[in-house]
Amino acid sequence: MADEQSPPSSVSGDLQALAALAPVARQSVVDAVADRLRNEILSGRLRPGTRLPSERELSMALGVNRLTLRASLARLEALGLVHTRHGAGTVVASWRERAGLEMLGTLVKGLKLADPAWHELVRSALELRRILSVEAVALAAERHTDEDIDAIATCVQVLQEHVDDPVAFARADLALMRAVCKAARSIGLELFLNTFARWPDEHPALVAVLYDDTATSVSIYPPLVEVLRSRNVEMARTLVRRALESLDAAWTRRHPPPAALESETTAPACAGKEKNA
Repeated sequence: MADEQSPPSSVSGDLQALAALAPVARQSVVDAVADRLRNEILSGRLRPGTRLPSERELSMALGVNRLTLRASLARLEALGLVHTRHGAGTVVASWRERAGLEMLGTLVKGLKLADPAWHELVRSALELRRILSVEAVALAAERHTDEDIDAIATCVQVLQEHVDDPVAFARADLALMRAVCKAARSIGLELFLNTFARWPDEHPALVAVLYDDTATSVSIYPPLVEVLRSRNVEMARTLVRRALESLDAAWTRRHPPPAALESETTAPACAGKEKNA
């Protein structure tokens, strides 16, 4: 069989990183293997265009059988991280060109708060939230029924009951946004929302960081209900955009990117030197 052959000499030197891989634990083996390879790809140690070793070599390196390896690779292919070429084996894909929005939470989770890339990805997530929220609210203001307003108002009450629990608050916030999307009569927006709807369950630690000021966040919703009820589309759009821009700017000030922290640290010293000069 083709996968019994040794990897050709043209295999990229990046694959040397695989030599450091230890066998994974036996529980949730498919998930563990997929996570291990995913991290190698997202970290850049396995770059786009890199051809993975044969199934025999890779399964031996990871300490798993080939059926497990194939199932793990299938998951990575579904995420857009690898693709299989007939006669060429499995090749690392460019996730920026092939992966979908569902990868955003996984990417953020795989990085640390001190990593500038973490902040870049979170900024992208916040921008997407603003786009979704602003346009969903605008359409809801135009298309809602009285029943929709009642459902949204109920969601606001639930939000107010969970200000002390960021993850529960996030779930309630997403439930509110789903009620808004339904009022907007937009299936596309509901599907877009699904990108974030799984975050409280799949990435609770990340959600706790993102929702670290629930008391301020909850204050924007009572005015939202009233502006929706008024059917003033432009006012609704403006209210949500300004509120979220303010919330996101405040969050960024609480969690500045590493470069910003460094600038703040070095600026006084530079200023002192100029003064002494």
